[in-house]
Amino acid sequence: MLIKVIKKQTIFLLKQKEASLTFILLLAVVLGNYITNVLTFRGTDVSQMYQPMKLLALSLNKVYFSANIQLLIVMIYPILVAVPAGFSYTKEQQTKEEVYMIYRLGKNRYLQSKLWASFFTTTIVFTVPFMLEILMNMLSFPMNAIRDLSNLSIYNTDYATMVHNYIGSAIYIASPGLYAILTTLFFGVVSGILGTLPVAISFALTVKYRTLLILPTFVLLNATTYLNILDRNKSSLSWYKYLLLFDDTPKNIIVPLMGVGIIIITIFGFYLYGRNKDKW
Repeated sequence: MLIKVIKKQTIFLLKQKEASLTFILLLAVVLGNYITNVLTFRGTDVSQMYQPMKLLALSLNKVYFSANIQLLIVMIYPILVAVPAGFSYTKEQQTKEEVYMIYRLGKNRYLQSKLWASFFTTTIVFTVPFMLEILMNMLSFPMNAIRDLSNLSIYNTDYATMVHNYIGSAIYIASPGLYAILTTLFFGVVSGILGTLPVAISFALTVKYRTLLILPTFVLLNATTYLNILDRNKSSLSWYKYLLLFDDTPKNIIVPLMGVGIIIITIFGFYLYGRNKDKW
């Protein structure tokens, strides 16, 4: 029963203007990046061609060539990630649809389905456009191309160090295409978790203005750029160093994993509070 409700709510949320407009915007970013790549690299000999996965919109390796798309994503993502589903519960509160749904499903099941539907909606919206770009790049560019946009030789020790700093570098070495798919899925799943946070917060707090629900993810993600002082190794803790692809700087993977864990616990805490607050 719960799975059926989650499926229906996910389909419903995907059809809403917030999810549709976010998807269209991300698709436009992807298509803009793809068209630029085609116009720039068409006719390039395979020996001079860059690895197609490193030309993706989510690839930080591309900043060596042009950083326009990556800077755009870094700027809009902290706001955009809350948009597909973040307002859904507050909207239903304001339209009184929440009362009907609780009567029909029960409060516990309703809140659970809302969280899961928000997670799946945000994950889908932030995964599908970039998966399409991976497919288009695989079809349009030679996958046996090996050059890096830093223009370092693949035999250079500095290049080897850069690749070692990729999260899951062994997968990249085995298969750049598989690496891009898995890291894009990771990006989508973390986006789903972040997109669920404002929904959980709205369980516990009555929010008059829906746009205020953008603030938690916006503040949280931008705060990571100021946390380097906490890391003795001076590894970057900026969110985009871990969520975007092919970042070649040293990382402290433990802190971001702890951060994601804390976010999940926080979501669960708000859910428990929202479920029981009328009893207190």
